[in-house]
Amino acid sequence: MNRLSKFIREYDSDGFLRLHTPGHQARCEFINKISPRLDITEIDGSDSLYHSDGIIADLENEISELYQAQSVISAGGSTLCIQTMVSLFKDRTFVAMRSSHVSFYNVCTLLDIQPEWINFSCENLYQNIPRPCDIEKALGKTKEPAAVYITSPNYYGVRADIKGISEVCKKYNAVLIVDNAHGSHLKFTALDEHPISLGADMCCDSFHKTLPTLTGAAVLHSKIGLFDKRKIKYNMSIFGSTSPSYVIMDSIGLCVDWLKKDGSISFQQLEKNKNRLIENLHLNVLKTDCSKITIDCFNVKNGVLGLVTLLKKCKIEPEYTDSRYVTLIISPFLNDMDWNRLRECLNKVEIENNNCSFEIIDLPIPKIKLSLNKAFRNEVEQIDVKYSIGRICGRSQWICPPGIPIIAAGELITAEIVDLLMKNDIKSIHVIKDL
Repeated sequence: MNRLSKFIREYDSDGFLRLHTPGHQARCEFINKISPRLDITEIDGSDSLYHSDGIIADLENEISELYQAQSVISAGGSTLCIQTMVSLFKDRTFVAMRSSHVSFYNVCTLLDIQPEWINFSCENLYQNIPRPCDIEKALGKTKEPAAVYITSPNYYGVRADIKGISEVCKKYNAVLIVDNAHGSHLKFTALDEHPISLGADMCCDSFHKTLPTLTGAAVLHSKIGLFDKRKIKYNMSIFGSTSPSYVIMDSIGLCVDWLKKDGSISFQQLEKNKNRLIENLHLNVLKTDCSKITIDCFNVKNGVLGLVTLLKKCKIEPEYTDSRYVTLIISPFLNDMDWNRLRECLNKVEIENNNCSFEIIDLPIPKIKLSLNKAFRNEVEQIDVKYSIGRICGRSQWICPPGIPIIAAGELITAEIVDLLMKNDIKSIHVIKDL
């Protein structure tokens, strides 16, 4: 058996508690029953995703009603939704978070869009969320019309003030686009905190991150009346596969059935279960949305490595770790045994007094020497990162996960950037040749 297939099967049989995406976490009965026999293509009666007027259109109408938006299915994840959203506003000036996902940078590269980065200070990556005043400051310097592009929630589960930001955008005649990949469930929490409900013009939802669907399931939502649905579908078809997976779309349909019946009750119960767990822990658990448990390991014995080692011993796989934080994704499909297993494991974490200072990671915004598109069209060469100071980056370098850049193509490499690259174990980099 090939190594990939072997790894997946061994992981499945080892009994790990999957506190990571996809959101079904192998605990959702109706997802576990999806069979390869359901893997079909466009046949008589099955409709067509990019020209939907039958059963796919019916499902999209059900989603639209649930989210009070105009909703379009993607079988290519939020990446396809992001590509579509940016292309719909390609003639506007984009004002964006520097910590936007790689898929945003890639579509800007293809469409020759050079974003203007929102300049705001944050204590560390966990807090990398702009405030309404940061957006207003950026828009005050930007040529109209503008499109503001932000990520909320971020990888840690921290949310921006979407309502406040949307009010600022209206003031400046700007549209607000939200990468809501980790927030599909926010429509069903005790307070409806979905971006469209809070005033965003468009957003993408990666259903597979926090809802029970297969990986690749996503939905693009837009404010009702913003675009003709056929226009959205056409732009999506430019980037998407001509053979979208019906198995993925089926998982979206089953998820919608579940959301209509049990979604609100289930996510409100999840919030209660999470609060019950963390209120008795001696750990510093950060304030996040109900689908995330993000632990600050500053005072944990042996830091992140100590916590991750313990989780692995307990056969618990986290979603994400960095130099300070560990993020777990939780879902309504965890049973009592799962919660007890997690509780018992976290109660074993040892705390130690740590009076030393902790290095703050604040990603700089380097000087732009070439646009993303021009850098893409130039010839590059790969060199040792230690010798790259003063060169122009040829291919963007990411921290992945969560897929945000240390330096983007076309930007000037400085000693500070080299230091960050080396700390993230990036030993070589592509630079523009002969520049």
